[in-house]
Amino acid sequence: MKLEIASLQAPKGLADLIADLGEGENGFGGTAVPKGILTLDEYLQYCHETNDHRNLKAGHIPRSFFWFLDDRGEAIGIVRIWHYLNESLKERTGHIAYYIRSDKRGKGYGSVALRLALAALKNVGEKRALIVTDLDNEPSTNLILANGGKLESIGKGGQGKKFGRYWIGLQT
Repeated sequence: MKLEIASLQAPKGLADLIADLGEGENGFGGTAVPKGILTLDEYLQYCHETNDHRNLKAGHIPRSFFWFLDDRGEAIGIVRIWHYLNESLKERTGHIAYYIRSDKRGKGYGSVALRLALAALKNVGEKRALIVTDLDNEPSTNLILANGGKLESIGKGGQGKKFGRYWIGLQT
């Protein structure tokens, strides 16, 4: 299993992954594809351009899009990494967001995806990672805790939904 930086070439299974994600869940936002705003090719272009930090607009935080691929090279997850945090990202987003296709959950893929995302964040120079998850998302909370996450605080989002901010140290 590996993270592959998003490119203009869609890996096998990406369309199914995007369809499964839909408009998002558990705090992981969806994509513009299911909403009909972008085609899959336009979304690939968007991800590719976002990963090119040379063209970053003033005030925007560098971020990277990755596909999480299984051993057969099929896309079974998406990982987004913000290279550092501003106040808004510290409040509700954190450094890392990940999504595993619903039929692949409960098989250890999330743990591998998070471990690889933490390594990628370390590679851009961060010393620790903030991960934010809805408190009612027990699988994600357990995954963060199993990877060394320490609860910093609890916040309240829309409709009073509570979320936790967890920090994970990135080993040197």
